[in-house]
Amino acid sequence: MKNFLPDPADLRWLVRSMDLGSFSAAARELDVAVSVVTRGVDRLEAGYGVTLLRRSTHGLSATPEGAELAQEARDLLERFDDIASALSRQHNRVAGAVRLASSQEICEQLIVPQMGRLRALHPALRIELVAEDRVADLVTDGIDVALRTTVGNSEAVVARALGSFERRLYAAPAYLQHHGVPEVPHDLHQHHVVAHTAQGPAVTWAFRKGGRKVDVTLRPDLAASTSALVHHALVAGAGVGMLSCPLAAADVAQGRLVEVLAPYASAVSHTMYAVSLPGRRGAARVRAVVDFLRDTARKQWHLS
Repeated sequence: MKNFLPDPADLRWLVRSMDLGSFSAAARELDVAVSVVTRGVDRLEAGYGVTLLRRSTHGLSATPEGAELAQEARDLLERFDDIASALSRQHNRVAGAVRLASSQEICEQLIVPQMGRLRALHPALRIELVAEDRVADLVTDGIDVALRTTVGNSEAVVARALGSFERRLYAAPAYLQHHGVPEVPHDLHQHHVVAHTAQGPAVTWAFRKGGRKVDVTLRPDLAASTSALVHHALVAGAGVGMLSCPLAAADVAQGRLVEVLAPYASAVSHTMYAVSLPGRRGAARVRAVVDFLRDTARKQWHLS
């Protein structure tokens, strides 16, 4: 249809339905009824006179025309967001929605306690937290900013370093009182080990002794599928395990956890990054969140 002008909302329904592989998933993410999404895609197909999505029992797949329109729509929607951000800047306001992804534990322990400060800085900003231990796909999951400790080469992303941290060994005082305090790394063979299931059936922890690296390989007595569960188990006295120092800091300060084998700490630094797609990096709302995270990492999380 020559003079057909699509509704930007319909384009958004199309893009998210295509990325997520179903109308229902897109509807849940965008908090609308499934019928709203399907009618929007139907309007696009009627307006352009082509089939954009193939429907089957296995889900949705894009036709060549659908894939081409979706790519153009992504660029257009990002441009709309940039225009809104530019208008907001003219009024010294940062507005709009930002989907921020990280592990459940980072969300709970580090990000959520800072949301009041972020809201005070940018009252018109809306944050949607996506808390999962898996690495979120920025495109498929519609993520604006993700916190990661590694940056892979599988996708073109922009990564900004927020700071570095160490991982150290911790246990609850009650556990150590009952089982004794390990004095050297190899004493860990006599202790209950708590680890993440992603590390496999055995975990290798690195230590330093007199400038020499010492590796100790242990079989976990308790394995958990999220870092938050590992943390909770350690506080509950289940054993000895590794935690990121910023995540353990509050429990150490309040006496719920004690660092173990501190003289043997490996002092290996890990870097936390704020990762975004190149097209979204320039949006004022994304820049504001990344700037806030960087400032928070130094002042509140004590990343170096």
